[in-house]
Amino acid sequence: MGALVASIEVPTLIVCDFDGTITRRDTLQVIVERYGMPGVWDAIEPRLRSGEVTLEQAMEEQFAGVRATPDEIRRLVAERAELRAGFHELVEWSRAGGRRLVVLSSGFRSVIEDVLGRVGLGHLPVEAHDARFAAEGSTILWSERGGAECDRCGRRCKRHDLDHHRRGGETVVYVGDGVSDRCAAQDADVVFARDGLAEFLDGLGIPFRPFEDFNDVRADLDRHPPAVGA
Repeated sequence: MGALVASIEVPTLIVCDFDGTITRRDTLQVIVERYGMPGVWDAIEPRLRSGEVTLEQAMEEQFAGVRATPDEIRRLVAERAELRAGFHELVEWSRAGGRRLVVLSSGFRSVIEDVLGRVGLGHLPVEAHDARFAAEGSTILWSERGGAECDRCGRRCKRHDLDHHRRGGETVVYVGDGVSDRCAAQDADVVFARDGLAEFLDGLGIPFRPFEDFNDVRADLDRHPPAVGA
């Protein structure tokens, strides 16, 4: 009689997008709505989702008219960037279980680190672009995201950051919601998706687990942990 091999959880890397995933609202949209050109995102989003413009082109258009000081940006984001429920608990659950958690974003490092620092999560590794804000205008400071251009999107996208953080033998759990998550999510072993990312993956027939908040993510991983064996 063959021996029954119990499933055992494998080393796990949890990768979380920031805007619209860790936060309930996209901080880039919040900034543009207050300090940029009214209605610009509504005009850009359909072109971005269809591929008419790249993410970088869309962000350049969004922030071309943003005029605000760093202090104004910090105050605004502090008021409007509520964390999605369960994120603190997911971070603690990951730490207690020896799982690594990193934040991969196409947003701005200074904004992200300020938000996370205010809630006691400033220790989390963050990969992101950045921006220089001023009353005279704003400048996006693009991360190099080294390596070759992605063969899926033709850009230097989050796949490079994922490859940089992934260790041999680790299972990758990806949690995201938007266009910037498309390529990296396809390289993950388990994907939690909502909003535009869910629509994109569904259109390709790629399996994913829907979620509303991080309590859903944690409960799902407790029920169905990444495992080897049978």
